[in-house]
Amino acid sequence: MKDYRDRRVSRRDFCRAAGAAALALAALGCGGYALQRWDQADAAAPAGGTGSDHRTPVYLEEMTVEGRTYRQKKNVESYLFLGIDVMGKAVGTQSYIAGGQADAQILLVLDHDARTWQMLQINRDSIVEVPVLSMMGTVPYTIRQQIALAHAYGNGREQSCENNVRAVSMLLGDQPIDGYVSLTMGGVGMLVDLVGGVTLTVTSDLSAVDPTLVEGQTLTLNGEQALEYVHTRQNVDDQTNLARMERQRQFLRAFEEKARQMDPSFVVEAYEEAADYIITDIPSGRAAQIAGRLQQYAQLPVLTIDGENTVEDGYWAYYLDEDSLQKTILQLFYQEI
Repeated sequence: MKDYRDRRVSRRDFCRAAGAAALALAALGCGGYALQRWDQADAAAPAGGTGSDHRTPVYLEEMTVEGRTYRQKKNVESYLFLGIDVMGKAVGTQSYIAGGQADAQILLVLDHDARTWQMLQINRDSIVEVPVLSMMGTVPYTIRQQIALAHAYGNGREQSCENNVRAVSMLLGDQPIDGYVSLTMGGVGMLVDLVGGVTLTVTSDLSAVDPTLVEGQTLTLNGEQALEYVHTRQNVDDQTNLARMERQRQFLRAFEEKARQMDPSFVVEAYEEAADYIITDIPSGRAAQIAGRLQQYAQLPVLTIDGENTVEDGYWAYYLDEDSLQKTILQLFYQEI
């Protein structure tokens, strides 16, 4: 890794990176701190899209819904943030089916024409068509299962992330996704400790896993507590992922508030500490542009897709509501004509 100690980080650059970091941490893919300080050697690497701010699809698909016609937006970019259920560093694996599950998945969508950005938080239990990778890295078939398992196929690094991107794209009607950032769970607590903890009011009783996490208490969570708060769901609330997703959104807001109070030099330290836990295909030039757009554009409310929880063979299954899914796709990627 290059030595970043002599670099100066402006207040403006820090605020951009802090905002992006909060997005990534909400997904438990805290690579957002790297959005402003990515290794410059990666600047020439492909970003997954065309590399321009305004990407033009090969064609503009049209669809008619309830008598209204919609056309695919021209100038939209999207990036997938993943939180991987692995406590160590992102070292990968020699196996092609042990990549670790993506317990948190958030798609960031930037609409350049409207000058807005929005996040779609995807339930990890969503039952979707998941591409199955072969030993050769090809996709011979798909299988309906939890979308969290899309990352499990592959080497736990780029191959797994790409398969997860493929699954999310398929879910959203084959919309292109321009890049990804993943973070193993092991990096979450470390980043929280770096900001000196995150203050929030506990909304669920997690005292069984940590006696300090009592519902209604306002606490400054350290890294270990924060990881329990955003990750635990067994014997908490109704044990569904929906309740945990609510805690993750709450944590996002609290972390963003704290991160913006930090000294500008913190962004460099955060990247250096988190780099071994991060996998991404976003080069530094693109990352800086994304961070800038997050500050320039208006933020829209976080989206989720409605569905129904069931238990099958001892595992949660979340069946998406087709109407809600279609409305989500239209809102993010289409405009009425």
